[in-house]
Parts: sequence; C-alpha cells; structure tokens
Amino acid sequence: MAFLKEGQPEAGQGPAYTAVQPKPVHSHGIEVMEAVGGLAPEFEEAAVLFANGKVGETAALLNRFLLEHPENRDALPWHMLFDLYEASGQREPFEDAAVDYAVKFERSPPTWHPRGQAPVPASPVPLMTYGEKYGSLERVKQTKFFQDAAQAPYVRLDISKVQTPDEETTQAISGVLDHLNGMRKPIELVGGAGFAVRLDAARQAGKLDRPAWYLLLETLRLMGKEEEFDNVAMDYALAYEVSPPAYHPPLPMPKHAQNGTGTPPCAPSSCFRLVGTLGPATDTQIRELQRFTEGKKQAEVDLSELGRIDFAVVGTLLELLIALHQDGCRVTFRDGNELVNTLLRIVGVDQFATIVPRSRA
Repeated sequence: MAFLKEGQPEAGQGPAYTAVQPKPVHSHGIEVMEAVGGLAPEFEEAAVLFANGKVGETAALLNRFLLEHPENRDALPWHMLFDLYEASGQREPFEDAAVDYAVKFERSPPTWHPRGQAPVPASPVPLMTYGEKYGSLERVKQTKFFQDAAQAPYVRLDISKVQTPDEETTQAISGVLDHLNGMRKPIELVGGAGFAVRLDAARQAGKLDRPAWYLLLETLRLMGKEEEFDNVAMDYALAYEVSPPAYHPPLPMPKHAQNGTGTPPCAPSSCFRLVGTLGPATDTQIRELQRFTEGKKQAEVDLSELGRIDFAVVGTLLELLIALHQDGCRVTFRDGNELVNTLLRIVGVDQFATIVPRSRA
C-alpha cells in the first residue's frame, strides 16, 4: 500500500499502516494485528485520498474503476461514490450516478441525503499552524493570527507537523506562546502530546539546547502535565545550575470550547455524535469522546453526520480505541459513510471496535 506513504506530508509522522499478512505484536497484554488488505486496492486508495481531502481525485478514481470493471457486481464503490458526492454537496453527479446504479442493479435509485456538512461557526477559533521550518509564510499568517486572537476567547496552535524544531522555529513558537500568555489567552495545542515526546527524546539524547528546553516545559505546562513538567524542570535545573522553573496551571478553556462541534451527543447516556470533518482543527471531538467513555463498558458512536476523517488524526483516534479496548470498553461505530468505514478498517480500528455501516435507501 505505497499510496499510504506517498504524497502525505500533511499526515506528519504518524503510525505506518501496511496491508500484509497478520503478524501478532504484543503490547500491554493485548494482541495487535496489522491491517490486512481484503478490499480492492482502488477502494483502499480512494479512502486514503478522501481522508487527505482530495475529493476530485477520489471521484475520478472511483468513476474510472466503475468504467473499467463493468462486470463488477460489488455495490461498495457505488456507495463510496454516493457518500463522496453527499459529503461534498455534489447533487447533480449524485443523481446521474444513481440512475446508472438503478439500471445496473435493477433496484430503486438511492435518494439524496447529504451528511457530514456541519455548519461553519460564526466566529471560528483562530488557528496557527507550524510545519518543519519557520519562514515568511508563517510570519505573514502570524500577524493575522494575533489580530484574530485579540477578539477570540481562546486560540489553537497546531504543532503536529513539527518534528525536532531548529533554532528559528523554536524561537518563533516560544515567542508566540509568550505573546499569547501576555494576552491572557487560553491556548489549546493540537498535536502537543506527540511534540512533547519528540522534544523529550531529543533531550534524553543530549540534542536539546536551552531555548528548546523552555519550549518542552511550556508544552507540558499547557497540556496540564504537572508531574512530567516537574521531572523535566529538575533535569533543567541540574543541567544549567539554576533553580527549577515552577509549574503553574494553564488558563482554563471557555466552557463552550470543550466540545469542538457544539453538537450534543445523540443520546446522553450511551451515544456520542461525531460531526463535520474530524481533522487537526476539530480534534477536540476525540478528547470529548474520551471523556464521554470514561467509566463505561460500552459506548456507541454515531457517524451519521460525519463527512470525513482527516488522515492526520486517524492515528490519534486509533490510539484512543486501543486504550479503551484495554480498559474493557466496547465501542461501536454506526452509520458512517463507506469512505470513512473503509479508512477505519485500513488502519485497524475494526480490531478494537465494531463498525456497523449505514443503510442506504
């Protein structure tokens, strides 16, 4: 499955998924099996293209498959195409494909039911994204980001794509954090956990300079990791023969920011709803799902209003499901579109949760 590794810079350094024969890997008492390709390669590729937001390429791939395989009686590529058109609001090509589908399978054509198009909030939360290097584009965006931040209740910094930052990138991110702290703005870090792990690995290898130590400490503080902060602070004090920095908790997030969608769960006691596009800018839904499942032995996740899961966050979702599986919580995903369901199966979600597809009338 080379397409999982090609042309995916936006996915960052996430887990690698390969379609090979099952090979057991033991981790914390559970058996993890690598994903096995049981679908046509075109279907898997379509799911990954769509997960990376490449709607046109996904539609072209699926249409080409249907044209080149007229004898194929599998309805899956058709359903994938219908779901793609609905998620992207393309009603006219949907209706055209529905007629062809009805003729081929001698049944009623599917009806148009757009899903996963969450309303855009009137005042989106300011988001600043950093990549491997800090350059002129980031400087321009940063100016606008500060202007928007002045009017916002909180801000978001996406550092999921930053590996071990160079000196300029370290100074840029640290400067932004200092500026936002001076503004008394709550800060939500996207990809903060992975960034802290990468910085800490560089620290333990003796490759972290003093400004990067500060960035590691500030990252841990903003995530509320007091114990980890104190451990690193003691090492910092020993390394530079200074007093250890003191931990102080991050500013609390506004109540309305606790749910990235603003949409209540579909049933307060047993069902949680994911909506819109689940990506770096909306991954608070994953943390909200984690809170929803605390103390539960089973949980149902409604995907009927979810249009797409971005490839950049599917690994984070998988990690949560593995943890829930270890804790004895059984999760069921219901009514997801076929592109989303196929992506979940590719990365191995079906090993730790049940996937129940939507029914299409």
